Amino acid sequence: MADKPEIPESGKAIDADWLQRALAAGGASDLPAIRDAAVEDIGAGLGLMGEILRCRLTWEEEAAAAPASVVVKLPARSRKSLRLDRRLSLYKREYDYYRHVGNRAPGRSPALLYGDYEPKSRRFVLVLEDLRGMTSADQIAGATAEQARSVIRALARLHGFYWNRTGRLPATGIYDSTSPKLARLAQLAYLANLAPALDQLGDLFSGDMRRLARAYGPLVGDPRGRTAAPVTFIHGDVRLDNMFFDAGGGDEVALIDWQVSCLGNGLYDVAYFLGGSVPVEIRRRIERDALGEYRDIVCGMGAPGFSFEDCWQLYRQSVLSLLLPTIIICGGLDLGDDRMRRLVETGVRRTLAAIEDLDAAECLPARRPPYGLANGLSALFGAAYRIRKLLRRSAVRSG
Repeated sequence: MADKPEIPESGKAIDADWLQRALAAGGASDLPAIRDAAVEDIGAGLGLMGEILRCRLTWEEEAAAAPASVVVKLPARSRKSLRLDRRLSLYKREYDYYRHVGNRAPGRSPALLYGDYEPKSRRFVLVLEDLRGMTSADQIAGATAEQARSVIRALARLHGFYWNRTGRLPATGIYDSTSPKLARLAQLAYLANLAPALDQLGDLFSGDMRRLARAYGPLVGDPRGRTAAPVTFIHGDVRLDNMFFDAGGGDEVALIDWQVSCLGNGLYDVAYFLGGSVPVEIRRRIERDALGEYRDIVCGMGAPGFSFEDCWQLYRQSVLSLLLPTIIICGGLDLGDDRMRRLVETGVRRTLAAIEDLDAAECLPARRPPYGLANGLSALFGAAYRIRKLLRRSAVRSG
């Protein structure tokens, strides 16, 4: 491999020379010289956890293998985003996906042209294929019924390939969301972000939803009363901004942004997409048929005995579990950008509607202890947040 370049501090450090060295280090050392690279930020309001750049390349000579453009992904510069990465290893998970899984998994994702990750600093860079030949859709507007069905079929093919066959994955570098230890960490993240989430977007929560959000915190990761979920490989962030569609109207769907990919319950991907990226009326109209098609595909790929009733129950449980990313995103990320805030608000409204439509609160364990460590932590985190808020207000007034 050619000498690899330094990981850029930001998109401002990316130029023709850096891209030439990166492509050579990624195995394309026989490309002609890059004369110029025009770099533009395409992630503003979209990339909650990363800086995303498109680099249009001008070459000294024509070559069939020379791409007209590439996409470069770097860490976000927001402190809240970097803190979330430290808790959940998001950047390493995406790096590991492209290095070890992407070229083997069924379905489409951008080809990795170059990547690097520094464990100590947690800095990373990915140089990826630019999917400009495909079309994107607006997550705020939401998916059409046809797009939604194509996505569910793509997820079924991905999940079906690894359905209770996770030995097909590399032996290292795959995050396991089924680990009890990680469930406890997820619970801590939920409890830490609950108060700020309800403070930032609490007007979107009805009284019942507020009570459910508080009741759910002590039960994050609690398996009681649940249908046992087969383990597969999941994307983890299946939203419309993270996918591209066949420009010719075909069934192909390409998924990007694999920062939360992991071993887990495939119905979580389905619930996350239908609950957050599909307009409420369309979801209500297609979800049972879409779940039936999903179930048929995974069964056809080797999931015997997986009934529609089990599939539907796992879906309802997964819809309830959408409270976890909803609270972490609302409380843990910087929502100052107008488009980002509208994006999150739209997703929260759709998610809460799905929880209510499906009576997902019924999936909570019937009996749960009124007291315990999680309840105490929830009260402690809430009090700490209120104190910090008062101190900030006091500092502003005195300043």
